[in-house]
Amino acid sequence: MSRAAQGLRAWLLQRFTAIYLAIYVITVLLVFNSRDNWDYAAWRDWMADPFMGVATALFAFAVLLHVWVGVRDVLIDYIHAAWLRLIFMAVTALLLSASLLWILRALGLAALAPSG
Repeated sequence: MSRAAQGLRAWLLQRFTAIYLAIYVITVLLVFNSRDNWDYAAWRDWMADPFMGVATALFAFAVLLHVWVGVRDVLIDYIHAAWLRLIFMAVTALLLSASLLWILRALGLAALAPSG
């Protein structure tokens, strides 16, 4: 696979994730503005809805994927030592993966918590 194909794939990935992120943020802002009273219980009930939970999990995945592509491109452009670039990319991948697991755990706990 050529490097040009990787560049096009990264470019498309960033554009598609950016579109999803914009749609999600606009939707969440509209929902937040449509309700008068938001507290933790209302948020938890809203996140417990399967559609919103999946949309939020996809949002988290899209954010982290968007970040990965951007950071990877910066590392490739500015860190010329391959071993150092590999270390930075591995640390970034580890942090983003841990973040995704933490977000999914929070969403799972919100969905499984009893209403009250």
